[in-house]
Amino acid sequence: MGRENRYIGIIGERIALKFLKRRGYKILETNLRTVFGEIDAIAKQKDFTVFIEIKTRTTFSFGPPYLSVTKAKQMHIVKSALSYLKRYRLINSNWRVDVVSVKLNHKFELENIEIIENAIEDYKGGWS
Repeated sequence: MGRENRYIGIIGERIALKFLKRRGYKILETNLRTVFGEIDAIAKQKDFTVFIEIKTRTTFSFGPPYLSVTKAKQMHIVKSALSYLKRYRLINSNWRVDVVSVKLNHKFELENIEIIENAIEDYKGGWS
């Protein structure tokens, strides 16, 4: 990943975390690495443990940021989430995966932000 892309990602992540906190998410961890990949953020919202993928872009040339969460990426997120849940004995608790989509303008300022709650729905069947 190039320097500019890392910078864009860092800005997007900071904006997203502030956005989530304002929406009542209690951030537990950020940038958690597992053998399956990285989880951008883990939070509690009401009675849910929420695994959050944050995607940031400065252009819509390839569509909105959330479109870059491919099936392969979804699989890594779910496996990472299940690993976390098992480690902390939360496997039978309520949990979901949310995606935060951040669009910055050419000055790296927030243009649009949206959240897709329960963004990955096909994960319960045989993944554990």
